[in-house]
Amino acid sequence: MEDIKKDIMITIKDSHVIDDKKESYEITTHGKFYGEKDNYTIEYDEQYDELKGCHTVLKITGGSCVSLVRTGAYNSELVIEKNKRHNCQYNTPYGAFLMGIFASKVKSDIIEGKGVLDLKYTIDFYGGIASENEMKITIS
Repeated sequence: MEDIKKDIMITIKDSHVIDDKKESYEITTHGKFYGEKDNYTIEYDEQYDELKGCHTVLKITGGSCVSLVRTGAYNSELVIEKNKRHNCQYNTPYGAFLMGIFASKVKSDIIEGKGVLDLKYTIDFYGGIASENEMKITIS
C-alpha cells in the first residue's frame, strides 16, 4: 500500500554560528508529508532568497537519520545522522564543494504528520569547523 501524501504547514527555524557571529531565520511554507512515526518524508518547494525554485525532500529513517535532497540550482544531498560524520557534496550555481556534517542531536517527535524535528550539527571544511547549526522543523 502506498503512503498517502498529507498537506502540511512547515515552519523552519534555523540558526548558525560562524566566526562567533550568530545568525537566525525563520520561514513558513506549505508542503507534503507521508510515512509514519520514525520513518517519514517531508517535501516542499523553497520560496525564499537564492533557494527559490528548488525542491527539497527530507527523508527521516529510524528517527535518527535525515537525508536532505535538494534539486534545482542547489542540487545537493546532505546526510544528518546522530553521532556520525558524513561527507556531503553541496552544489551551487558557482560550483560544488565537499563538506562534513556531524550531528550531535537528531530528535524526531512526529506523530500522524504533526510535531517537531529538532537537529543540532556542525559543518566542517577540510577538517575545520565552519559553523555550528541548530534547526527546528515544526509541521502541522
